[in-house]
Amino acid sequence: MDEKFSFKKVDEMSGRELFCVERLRSEVFVAEQKITLPELDDTDLVATQVFLLNEKNTDALATCRVFKDEKIGWMFGRVAVDKNTRGQHLGAKMMKEVHEFLREKGVKRVACHAQMSAKPFYKYLGYKTVGDVFDEGGIEHVMMVRDL
Repeated sequence: MDEKFSFKKVDEMSGRELFCVERLRSEVFVAEQKITLPELDDTDLVATQVFLLNEKNTDALATCRVFKDEKIGWMFGRVAVDKNTRGQHLGAKMMKEVHEFLREKGVKRVACHAQMSAKPFYKYLGYKTVGDVFDEGGIEHVMMVRDL
């Protein structure tokens, strides 16, 4: 499978693309992880949505969003991989494309709020922990950053 991720603002996405991305995020964050915060928020209106759909364009296999935070700078979040494709390194491939996307914009550093369970994944990708553990949506997170 050709794993070329799409990078689009919400206004550029088709209804099908938005549906597939939101379904995956809901499956991972609401159904699996039981997060009770609203899944869609105003950040989605300004973020670049990153996603890979299956061959039939009926499901998103992996997704995240990239945005510039006024205080922190460039960040990404809502990283989700379909449970049936986990272990195929789609998350790492997606993050490498995100890093390249940001480098092309001249970005020197990127940050994320990493769930503690995902900390080893981000560490493997070269991220370093900054600060203390904090609660977000009932799940422990830590700020992680990486120079590009």
